[in-house]
Amino acid sequence: MESRLQSRTGTAATDEVLSVEEEAFFDAFLGAAMTVQRNVTADLLQEQNSTLSEHNALRHLAGAPDHRMRINELATAGFLSLSRMSRIVEKLEKQGLVDRAQVENDRRGWYAVLTAQGREWLERSEQSYAQSVRRHALCMLDPASVRVLTAAARRLAALPEPDRAMLTRHMRVA
Repeated sequence: MESRLQSRTGTAATDEVLSVEEEAFFDAFLGAAMTVQRNVTADLLQEQNSTLSEHNALRHLAGAPDHRMRINELATAGFLSLSRMSRIVEKLEKQGLVDRAQVENDRRGWYAVLTAQGREWLERSEQSYAQSVRRHALCMLDPASVRVLTAAARRLAALPEPDRAMLTRHMRVA
């Protein structure tokens, strides 16, 4: 049986631990995603007084049929918890960028609906958003790398999500 140290050196990786290359990829992948997200958010806060999560919520609504989505679906699309997306929608509603509408036949369900003011705000902010994404991510990559990374990211994003209830319980205990 191979020792943990042997597999960590990359000489004979097993299913038990990550190889050096696998660990390097995962650390770099998470670090890159967090760095780009923080940098784009910083730019958007400075230029638009908005976070990347707020901007993405508005972008998802702009692309949705009738410019509306259930808040839980918007949370999933934005890779956020339902409670976090609910707070974002509440903030955007106070700014007049979205309205909330109750889902028919579901007393607990709510839609977020992009307003005309929200569409105008999004149009005005698209240039600074695009410049920030290009500055912090795309300028570092050639078009072929963008295509490869896009395909890989889509495969990773399509993986099944963990049980949110289990994660919530675990986070409360920790």
